[in-house]
This record gives sequence, structure tokens and C-alpha cells, in this order.
Amino acid sequence: MAAHVQPHPSALQRVVLVANQKGGVGKTSIVTALGGLIARPERRVLLIDADPQGNATTSDLGVEGDRGRSLTMALQYGEPLQVLRDVRPGLDLVAGGPLLAQVGALTATAAQTGLDIVGNLRQTLAQVCAEGNYTVVLIDSGPGDAPLLDALLRTTRYLVVPTRDDDASLSGVELLALRYLKARHEGAPVQLLGVVLFDANPRATTRNGQVLADLDIVLDGSGATCFQTMIRSDRAAALDLRAAHLTPAELVEAAASQSRSRLAQLRRGGKHRADKDSGEEEEVRLWSRDPSALASDYQSLARELLGRIATIERGPSA
Repeated sequence: MAAHVQPHPSALQRVVLVANQKGGVGKTSIVTALGGLIARPERRVLLIDADPQGNATTSDLGVEGDRGRSLTMALQYGEPLQVLRDVRPGLDLVAGGPLLAQVGALTATAAQTGLDIVGNLRQTLAQVCAEGNYTVVLIDSGPGDAPLLDALLRTTRYLVVPTRDDDASLSGVELLALRYLKARHEGAPVQLLGVVLFDANPRATTRNGQVLADLDIVLDGSGATCFQTMIRSDRAAALDLRAAHLTPAELVEAAASQSRSRLAQLRRGGKHRADKDSGEEEEVRLWSRDPSALASDYQSLARELLGRIATIERGPSA
């Protein structure tokens, strides 16, 4: 018999975990993109980088961070989370990094030491959420750290699972589903919002339809369905987003600015690299020509995510 579902602290009602037990399926890209698109100065978002690789912190957002120290101390000792404010307008960050790799060893001895990682995380995160009054909290998780993933599943309110269409990624969805069901069985209030197909070919409509149909079979009985929005494959944009530490919206503006700059240079007759003024700053080269379609995918996903949360919050009688 399933355990009684624990009531969720009101401060944690908008916490969304993005996870898959397979790496390279778009978790970090989705978290940072949604965070940048949803956040406004008047509509604040908190992003928690719970991945020991720390890519959301250093690569995607270009923030130095604390290598995951604050989050590790919160898990181990219940210390207050250190929040980096306004890494983008309205977007706050709890940094990730390699120090989070300690969590597995801490969990292994938790029974002997009396360590309550889940309780510590709930308490410290609820405090931050209450103080920040966030519209949504987005958590990026690492693929291989099972103890930390289990703690996150027992803390978060919602779960979003990104996947590619290859067998290894889909197997990662199935493995995560088992951990999710175990957490639910033990009383965790986490609810699956759906699966997002990432790095998809928008022209492969038959293939995409089959993958989504297969995923809906996996999700049968969970109350969730696949997100209608798919994130398209755009290799050039993916390289630029990480190399230049840009969000999708920022990349659209940067690509447009670069295009205007090139056009103006052509109209001036061009300027050879060797002839540039010594004090003239070298412009970051972008490979993207028009990343607006990818940015539109993320914008659509953001709307669908918030819409699904709102539907749940309105309740079955709405």
C-alpha cells in the first residue's frame, strides 16, 4: 500500500525539478532557457543548479558561483542557501558545482549519523522561496547522482522530464519513472507534469509522432502527457548559447546585432582585422544566423509549463 502523501509546504508549491537519468538530454538548456524567458524584474524566478558539473552556473549563465558549496552545506547542515541575485533581470541563482559530489557519501552514512538531507533541503528551500516570492523555482539535476536526485524528488512539487528520441535517452526516462514512483509510494507529493522531446527534427513529423505516442504509453496511469512543444535541433545556436553564456532571448538579440554590424561594415567598405584600432574590442563570433525559431520553441514551452501548473492549481472543479 502506498504511503500517505505528505502535505507540501506552501512555499514549495511552485518548485519544478527537470530531470532524466541520462545525460545530454537538454536538462540544463531547458532550465536556463525557461528561467531567462519567464523572469522579469516584477516576476522573479529562482534557478537552482543541483548538478555537480555546474553547467547552468558557469557555462550557460556565465557566473563564477561557489562550486556548489552553499547547496551542499544546506543539504548537510541545513544552513541558509546563498542566493546570487539578478544574474539576469528577475532571475536569481543557487550555484552548482563539484562540491555537490559529496552528497552521495553523506547519504550513505545518513542512517548512522542522523543526517536528514530531505528535511534540511525542504526547510532551507522553503525559507528562500518565502523570502523571494518566486513565480517559479527551476531545479537542474545531474544525471548520475542518484542520492541527490532522490532528495530532490522528495522535495520538489513538479517534475519535468526532457529526452532525446534515441533509445538510451528513452531508457533514462524509464529509469527515472521508477525513482519517481518509488518517491510517490513513500509519500512524496511530487507530481509529473510531462515529458519534453529535446533536440528534435521539426521536419520528422512521423518519427516525432511515434516517439511521443511511445512516451505517452510509458506515462499511462501517471496523469501526465507529453508536452506539445518540442525543442528543435539547432547545433549552431546550441554552441553559441553555451560559449557566449547567453539565454535564447539574448542570443536572438545578439545575432540580430551582429547581422546589423556586418551590414554596416559592408556599407563602409569593410575593415580588415589587422586594420582595427588597437583599443577596439573584439566581437564574439556567433555561428547562429537566425536563432528565433529555437527561442520561439522555448517561449512556447514556458507558456505550456506555466499553463499546466495553473491548471493543477485551479483544481479538478475548475
